[in-house]
Amino acid sequence: MGTVRERPPARSTTRTVRATSRPSADDTRGRILAAALDLFSERSFEGATTREIAVRAGVTQPLLNYHFHGKEELWRAAIDSLFDRLTTVLDTRLTGLRGVDERTVTELVVREFVLFSAANPQLHRIITQECKADGPRIDWLVETHIRPLYDAMADRLRRLSEAGLAPAVPPAHLYYILTGAAATMFVLAPECRRLSGVDPSDPAVAEQHADAVLSLLFGTGNHSGHKEL
Repeated sequence: MGTVRERPPARSTTRTVRATSRPSADDTRGRILAAALDLFSERSFEGATTREIAVRAGVTQPLLNYHFHGKEELWRAAIDSLFDRLTTVLDTRLTGLRGVDERTVTELVVREFVLFSAANPQLHRIITQECKADGPRIDWLVETHIRPLYDAMADRLRRLSEAGLAPAVPPAHLYYILTGAAATMFVLAPECRRLSGVDPSDPAVAEQHADAVLSLLFGTGNHSGHKEL
């Protein structure tokens, strides 16, 4: 069985405990990315500063600079993290729907997109900010992240439309009707609360909104089992 090892000195044990109690580099990077998404969506790329992002993330400016060598690199990393989460959500849903008819698949993917938009309004706010600037960042955003999603959804909508299962509207128009309907309530949440008294951050509201989008696009909805608010 081997010999019994001697217990390490108390000083070494203390050092180990202290080391493991420190935030990991991944945790720090994640806090920085989350703060960056919030500030870039609120103030635009030009309006947000890395100093403000560091303060919101609860880190020092040198630590932020250690992880990201400039605001452009941080912006791209934040966008990558957001779209990686969206892609993971949609891919996970699609993986569980193999063999299901295309209309049902599309409806469930649309529901996931609405719920993701509700939980992550930064997505559409940042796209809107960059469309107003109309520069190289929106070029990169479209070609790196948006076009693959657009192509896949436009193809689905085109097939459904040709089969009479979706409105007979060109796919580009359907795509923007979908993305606008999915996101606007959550992007304009402060206005929505003031106008209607409805809180878009309520998960039940997000489910109800997903039902409404599906009803408008496909004449279906109410698959979530929620009660009307």
